[in-house]
Amino acid sequence: MGFKAAVVGCGAQGRVISYFFAHRKDCDEVILSDIDPNALKEHAANLESDKVRAVRADASDPNSIERACRGSDVVVNAVIPRFNLQVMSAALKIGANYVDMAFGPPYDNLEKEMKLSGEYSSRGLIGVTGAGKTPGLSNLLVARATDRLDRVSSVTIRVFGELVAKTPILTWSPQTLAEDCALPPTVLVSGIVRKEPPFSGEEEFRFPVPGIGTRRVWLHEHEEAYMFQRTLRKSGLRHFDLKMGGIEQMKALYDLGLLSDRAIDIHGTKVKALKLTASMLPKPPTWKELLSMIRRGMVTDSHGCMVVDVRGVKNGRAKSLRLWVTDPKIRKVVVSCPMASDDSYVVAMTAATFAVLVAKRKIPEKGIVLPEELSIQSRNMWLESLAKLSPPVIARESTLRSGFRVSARGSKPRAILVRE
Repeated sequence: MGFKAAVVGCGAQGRVISYFFAHRKDCDEVILSDIDPNALKEHAANLESDKVRAVRADASDPNSIERACRGSDVVVNAVIPRFNLQVMSAALKIGANYVDMAFGPPYDNLEKEMKLSGEYSSRGLIGVTGAGKTPGLSNLLVARATDRLDRVSSVTIRVFGELVAKTPILTWSPQTLAEDCALPPTVLVSGIVRKEPPFSGEEEFRFPVPGIGTRRVWLHEHEEAYMFQRTLRKSGLRHFDLKMGGIEQMKALYDLGLLSDRAIDIHGTKVKALKLTASMLPKPPTWKELLSMIRRGMVTDSHGCMVVDVRGVKNGRAKSLRLWVTDPKIRKVVVSCPMASDDSYVVAMTAATFAVLVAKRKIPEKGIVLPEELSIQSRNMWLESLAKLSPPVIARESTLRSGFRVSARGSKPRAILVRE
C-alpha cells in the first residue's frame, strides 16, 4: 500500500515536490491546492498523472486547507511562511503529518509553531519546520558535525548560487528577494544575540568546489540563527553567522538606498524605494521559459554550494569540521525534473524526500521537530534518500587540520552516506 501526499501551493517549490510525488510508484495520490484556480489547473495538467487531484484552497483559511487535504498522510507546505500556522493547524486537525521548508519571515513563527508540539505528539504525528536546503539540509550537516564533538563553540554557514546566463535572471520572487536582502541579519557573538546591518561582514570565502572558488559573501538573515539558539546553546554554541554570495547586484541596490522604506516622489506620487525596485526587477522565468532558455543557449551553466564549518572540542582538543553540498548542474536537473532549477531542485527534494519517509512511517519522532533534533538514524535515512536521487544531492565532509582557524586545507574530502 502506498501513501497519499498533499502539496499546498503550486509555486516554484510546490511544482517540483508534486512532480516528484506524481512520478513515484509508491505514491497513490497527490492532492494539489492553490488559491489561484488557473495556476492550479495548468500545473495539474502539466503533471500528466491520474494520481493528481486538484482542489482550490486558501492557505490563510485552515478550514479551506482541511477540506482540500483531508485523507493525506503528509501535508507539504509550499506557500510563504506567513501561512505556516494555518497550514500546520489544518494538518493537525485532519491527522496528517506536516513538512515545510521555512518558517520566516516572520521569524517569531518558530515559537508559535513549537506550541503545537504537544498536540502533534498526542496524535502520533510529526511536524518538521525548516526542512528545505537552508534551513534543512544545512541543519543536517551541522548535526552530523556536532555528533562528532563533545562541545560546540562556533557554527558558520556560507552559501553561493548563480545561473550562468546571457541575460539577468532571477529564480526568486523579486519582492521576496528585495525584502529578504533588506532585513538586518541575526548573529550570535560571544553568546550574545545581535542584529547587524544588511550586507555587513563582507568576506572573501573559498568554496571547495571547482567553478566557484573564492567569492564575496555577506551576512544574511536566515532561520538557522533562531533554530540553533534553541537547539545548540546547551552544547556550548557561542558564535553563529550565515553569509551569502551571488547577490552582488542586490548589494549595489542596497548601497544606492533602493531597498529602503524611504518614499520616492515620482511626479507627485510617493512610492517606497523597495517596492519600486521590486517592481522593476525581472520576473523569474516560468519552468517552460527556463527550459527554452537552456535549449537556446541563453542559460549555459549553474554553480551552487553550501558550506558548513563547525568548531568545537573533542577529548579536550580543538577540532574543526567542514561539510558541504554542491548543487547539481541545471542541465542535469531539468532532465530528471523539467520543472526545477538547480536551486529549487535541492530545496524541494530535501523536503520531498523527508515527506516520503514520514508518510511511510519510517521516522519514529513525534511532535514539532527541527531537523537537527532528529535521531542520528532518522537523519542518516534522510541523507541517504537525497544521495539516491537522480541527479543525487550528496553531502561531503573533511576534518580541518588548523584547529579553530578555518582553512581550505584539511583531510581528503569524502562523500558521506552514499550506498551504491
